[in-house]
Amino acid sequence: MKLDCFVKGGMVVSPYGTYRGNIGIKGEEIVLIDTYDGHHDAEEVIDAKGLHVIPGIIDTHTHIGWPDWPLEQDLGPTTKAAAAGGVTTIMHYVMAPESLVEGIREQKSAFERGAYIDGGFHGMIFSEKNIEEIPTVSEMGVRSFKFFLPYKGPEAVPPAIGIDDGIVYQGFKQIARLDPPGLALFHAENIEIFFQLKDQFLKEGLNDVDWHDTRPNFVEIESIRKIVFYARETGCPIYVVHMSVREGPYEVARARAEGVNITAETCPQYLTLTKRAHRVLGKVNPPLRDTKDNEALWEGLRTGMVECLGSDHAPCATKHKQEFWSAVVGFAGVQTTLPVMLSEGVNKGRITLEKLVEIACYNNARKFGLLPKKGTLQVGSDADLVLIDLDKEFSVRASDLYHISDFTPFEGMTIKGVPVLTMVRGKVVMKENKIIGEPRGKFVPAYGIQK
Repeated sequence: MKLDCFVKGGMVVSPYGTYRGNIGIKGEEIVLIDTYDGHHDAEEVIDAKGLHVIPGIIDTHTHIGWPDWPLEQDLGPTTKAAAAGGVTTIMHYVMAPESLVEGIREQKSAFERGAYIDGGFHGMIFSEKNIEEIPTVSEMGVRSFKFFLPYKGPEAVPPAIGIDDGIVYQGFKQIARLDPPGLALFHAENIEIFFQLKDQFLKEGLNDVDWHDTRPNFVEIESIRKIVFYARETGCPIYVVHMSVREGPYEVARARAEGVNITAETCPQYLTLTKRAHRVLGKVNPPLRDTKDNEALWEGLRTGMVECLGSDHAPCATKHKQEFWSAVVGFAGVQTTLPVMLSEGVNKGRITLEKLVEIACYNNARKFGLLPKKGTLQVGSDADLVLIDLDKEFSVRASDLYHISDFTPFEGMTIKGVPVLTMVRGKVVMKENKIIGEPRGKFVPAYGIQK
């Protein structure tokens, strides 16, 4: 059989180990994996000697168009940034309070016109209408649904609508009825406490507070415990997005011991940045915290209490962040996730490369029903792969990144460990930080949520 592409002599990485091997590609799929030193007949040979080969990163947490970019204007920059960062599949949150079915249909069409990589969707639940749509949306290939607990009152950014516990409870029941059950994602913060603390700081004229001061650790923990209770009552699998606090991994372990199907995700910013980093530009929900929180989350990843990694890519620009209290939360992250994790995690000995593949590729595919097409290098899987140079260094500059934002909280950081080639379904889309080809991304349906 003549191959379309033969990736030769790289160190192939899985969650279970690393070996020197070759990968053969025909069409869009992997058709051969071996350790043979000879040659295969192929249209193209990619020499991976001296490099590591990993599955394409699956970024479980992206907000294309946030906060006010037109979706189609941001699709190109965000998915180019993803490709440059070794991400081959993103999962985007669809916000459509009036009709989730119509929102997903419209955004899927836009995605497949303008994306450079593949992607799946999460649905965001705001109304009884959205809850009623869950079975139909599941048949459309979207089986994970997010509940925005802290965005209500003045914190609800249109078109978001504040939700109450009744929406959460009824939504959980509907998700649990799916066969197999879907997955309820939730942003864990108690917003009522935030409102009180913010009012107190403003009344006292305190102008040097950090965003963390308005949303201390216990605000996140209280919310996790409440959602765990609802999950136990309804039998709904739950997923904590962007965990930021040191106590979080132990709350997850406690819930699992009680029989709750719970997964936790964290992000590079909560592993590496602290509350004094970029007080305004770094404003994000939940907030950046302390080094003790960073360290506890690394430990959570090592022990498996925290199983997944996402970026929470939300590409605000400096125009959205002119003053502390009014600054829009969020920042871009899809392009820097893998380099930061290679540099601060793998190359500094905090986690192994195998663990990084587990939390950023395999587990993400498993939790969101994308296995075996995504998240793994095996015969029959999509030929989504990334070549990594663990010794290459660069300094992060916003001007060198592809996303639509004009800043990055990692500005000036010296990174060691760089993706040098990204392939999506058998086609090279990035080589040496240059985007190759035109948009050809596909929507990837979730086939079922696996434990």
